[in-house]
Amino acid sequence: MTRPLAFNPATPCIGICSSGIGDSTCRGCMRFAHEVNGWNAFSEAERRLVLERLDAFLVRVMVNRVELFDAALVAAALERYLVPRDPARDPHRWLYDLLRRFGSRIRDVEACGFRPRPDAGTADPVQLCRAVERDWHALSVAHYQRYVEPGLLRRHG
Repeated sequence: MTRPLAFNPATPCIGICSSGIGDSTCRGCMRFAHEVNGWNAFSEAERRLVLERLDAFLVRVMVNRVELFDAALVAAALERYLVPRDPARDPHRWLYDLLRRFGSRIRDVEACGFRPRPDAGTADPVQLCRAVERDWHALSVAHYQRYVEPGLLRRHG
């Protein structure tokens, strides 16, 4: 069951846009180029669908890379670093936000409520975040190519 997102930013953009240079899927926010371009014209329902897809893909990747064993510790780490947290979102999303913003400061991952899975490839929080972002982007690109691009080509082709 999908929980409604309580925290709804004006845009999921993180200021690292690659859709403007021709990528079908932005390497920063993982939205598709047409979503980046049309975001301001999207209805609240359309925006929510995009945000839910982004979170679902991210959580899927995070579950493959980390074992989150204590969401309260993740929440406490976010509070220490003054990172906002939406309680309606999956704790794996919270953990990603922590890694992205403060991964270089994390010395004891278990004190933050998680540990990298043995096959994650790295235990370093910064490298772990980069691996998650590579996987998340690859999943988003694959989804775009399989389900979105064919419809766009039919419509415009």
